[in-house]
Formats: sequence, structure tokens, C-alpha cells
Amino acid sequence: MKRPDMGTLRGFPNPPAMVRRRQSRRAPHAARLLIAAALLLAAPSALAGPFDDPHVGSLGFSGPTTGDLTALYWNPAALGMLQGYQFMFGASLRATHVTVDRAPIDSMTGQPGGTSSFPSASGHGLEQPFAWPPGPAGFLGVGAGVARRFAIAIAAYTPFSQKLSFDVTTPTHYHLVSIDSRQLALVVGLAIDLTDSLRVGVAPGLLFSYGHVVFDEDTALGSAACVTSPCTVENPNAAARYDLATDGTQTPSYFVVGGIHYRRAAWEVGLAYASAPLGSDGTVKLSLERSQVTPPPPTNDLCSTVGHSPCVSGEMRYHLPDLFTAGVTWHATRHLDAVGIVRWVRYGSHDRITIRLVGPSGTGLLGNNLPDQLVLYRGFQDSWDMRARLVHAPRPWFRWSGTLRLETSAVPEANVNAAAVDGLKLEPALATEFALGRHLRIAAGYALTWMFPVTVGNSTFDPTAAAACAQAAYDLSLPACQTRLAGQARPTAAGSYKMLQHTLALMTTVSF
Repeated sequence: MKRPDMGTLRGFPNPPAMVRRRQSRRAPHAARLLIAAALLLAAPSALAGPFDDPHVGSLGFSGPTTGDLTALYWNPAALGMLQGYQFMFGASLRATHVTVDRAPIDSMTGQPGGTSSFPSASGHGLEQPFAWPPGPAGFLGVGAGVARRFAIAIAAYTPFSQKLSFDVTTPTHYHLVSIDSRQLALVVGLAIDLTDSLRVGVAPGLLFSYGHVVFDEDTALGSAACVTSPCTVENPNAAARYDLATDGTQTPSYFVVGGIHYRRAAWEVGLAYASAPLGSDGTVKLSLERSQVTPPPPTNDLCSTVGHSPCVSGEMRYHLPDLFTAGVTWHATRHLDAVGIVRWVRYGSHDRITIRLVGPSGTGLLGNNLPDQLVLYRGFQDSWDMRARLVHAPRPWFRWSGTLRLETSAVPEANVNAAAVDGLKLEPALATEFALGRHLRIAAGYALTWMFPVTVGNSTFDPTAAAACAQAAYDLSLPACQTRLAGQARPTAAGSYKMLQHTLALMTTVSF
């Protein structure tokens, strides 16, 4: 028979009060706090990707040992702690500010170290849940415990998103003008209590993707004119604007989340795995129905020859990671919990974005010798995410939490560019939750993410490789052509990068 959760009955998802009283007799209060601090500080350093949303569910209370509907993301097995019916709605507001100061370049080679300087560029992103397609920064779920041994639930959330835009005249435009990328997950979860201590769960789901990216292509790089004689690189008169977008959400891909949850005395342990899109080696495919390509002057309107706009379509492909999550909760006293969470985000396969375009017939794309196959190099590496948290419930109707999250970059320093800004980050967060009667709880939280400045000296991107490959008649056995094939024969991204992010979150939980 399933044991009643006294903490849940009083308004918060805490362990049984009798277990806590027995634990408090076994160890002094101060000693338990020291043990918890040692366990949390001993956890490995964290990494996180720039597309990952680390706050699915809430800022300060969700995790792989949390027995509420956010378990559909963190660990479906923890759904087994649900009792009765539960409804959760959450919304977040995330504001990102990025500053890019590019290093001066040589105007003839494009390499760093010259006298051609750039003004500072500022990028801004505001993510909020009231958008179409839905997301990011929202959570909606409903579920119930069934027959004491089972729990079922359904939820929608956004596990991956990125939104950032620079001014159209910014010096970052060869890597990014703007991006809005979202992955909306719709999952159904089932948890089974195998014993009073052990639970397992699974949550298969659909992943709906949306994308809109704008960047410029330097058409002078590798062109015939620049192969036979030197020419000025990053010339605005040789920049073609690519504005590529999907028409709403796309055909969904499939993924699954599975996990286990173990509870003994004052300890809880949760382990979970979330797959990348199944059946496609983790690849997301987006149809680019709403796309436009603007060539360099004097040509401006490319669609006039066909009589309709837009007149460009194509496909974009990239990889999404799979995730491993582990969490430990120690109910140190009746009113105090210590939590440690570690995630391994397998970003290593996200090395590039490939784009294929078609337009009106002619020589090259749109009859203007513009590239119709592009590769945007990313070169991410696997990443980790670690956070330490204390949750204090001084009153039956009120609790608060403090979380410290440390992240190291998922983007190697040489690969950092305006479209992939990441570095060592520190994020403190505070959250509070109030129980308004027996059935309603409201939680609110704030997090400040500060990235230590990143200075890119030896950038992966080499603009001279395009001309060298063209001079070698595109011999793919040569390093310059391999660089171009990988999408690294682009203007250099050397310079310094800074990022600051503010996140506000609100979560409402109704239980019956």
C-alpha cells in the first residue's frame, strides 16, 4: 500500500514527517548541514549549451526528485509521488544582453591584426511564453495518481530555445543578424510504483520545431575576381542577406524520456535520460518556406522575374542533444532540504547547420551566382550542468529556495561567434512559494546569469580559406577546402564577448 506523503498533504511535496523525526534523532543538525554542503561542493563543474533552457518547470523547486508535473521533463519516475489530481501552469520572462567587440582586421586578408576596426555591437533577446508558435519559457501540465501505484500526466514545455538579434548594421552580420529557434515538446508520462521505495517512469513525446535565422554572406570570398587579384573582404557592397524561416511549426519528430526514482529514509535519488530525436540520428529537419535572399547592389528584387514573393525555399538541418540527469535530495530536517542536480547535455554532435536552397532558374541561386548550399559551423562539445540548492519551509504555507548554478562553456573558445556566445557562467537564483489554502500554490523566482568575458584570439573561422580553395580548383583533399566544406571559411569572429541574462518565473499549481 502506498504510504501517505504528509508533506504533500500540508501543501508542499516533502517526505513523510515521521521519517524526518526519526532522522533528526540520529544526527546533530549542524553535522547534517556540513555533510550536505560537502556533497554539493564535491559535484563536478557544470557546462550548458546556449540553446538549452535550464529552468523548465520553475527556477527553484523542480528537479529529478520532485514529485510534481515538472517530472515529465526532469524524471518521469517522480510522477509516482503524485496523489490525486494536479494542474500546473508556468510562465517565464528571459531577457538576454550580448556585447561583441570584434578585433581589428586586415582589409585585404580579413585576418585579425590589421587596422580596420569595428564599433561595438549589442544583441538583445526577450523570450516570453505568449508567442506563436508557442513558447519558449512556458510550462503547462495536468496529471493524476491512479490506483495508488500508477500516475499519468501530459505536459507541454520548451526544452531548447534561442532568441537574439543585433542591429542590421552590426559588424556581427556575417555570423548572425537575428535568430529565433524553438523546440516545443508535447509529452505523455506514466509512472509505476514497483515498491514503496522504487519507482520507474517513461514519457514519450513529440517535438515541434520552429526556426528563423538571418545572416549575411560575403560573396567576395572565393569569388573569381578575388582569386585572380586581391580585393577588399567584408565589403558591404558584396554582402548578400539570407533571411530563412519556417512557415510555423514543422512535422514533429519523436523522443522519449525515462527514469527511476528511489527513496529511503531521508534520502531521494533520481536518474533520467532524455533522447535526441529518434530515427534520425538526432537530426532536426526544417522546411524553409518563408525565405528571402537579397543579393548585393545593384540587384535588389530577385522575385520580380517570377512574379511572386517569397520565391526561395529550402531545408535546414541540425542536431539536438540527448541528456542524462541525476539528482539527490537530503531532507536534513523537518523544514530544510539540500538538493544537488547534475545534467550531462550531449552537444558534441551539434557541429554544424546545413542549409540547401532553391530559387528561380538561372546561373546559381536566383540567377545571381549566390551560394545555394551553406554550412554554418557550430562545433559544440558535450556539456554538464550542476546546481546546489537549499529549500527551507519555515511555515506550513510558505517555503523559499536558494540555488547556485555554475556553467562552463559548451562552445570552445575558438568557435565562439555572435550566433553561439557561451563561456564560464555563474547563476544565483531565489524562489518563494505560498500555499493559498489546501488546493492552490503559487511560486515565483528570479535568476541572474553572468558570463565571464570571453576573448577569442585564434578564431576557427578563416576567411582566407575560401580563396585558397578556389585557387586549388576546389580539391577537397586540401586543408583549405576541408575548412570551407566545414563552414569555417567565413569572416573571422576574433574579439571579446560578454553576456548578461535576467530570468523571471511564475508557477501556479492546483491540486485536488
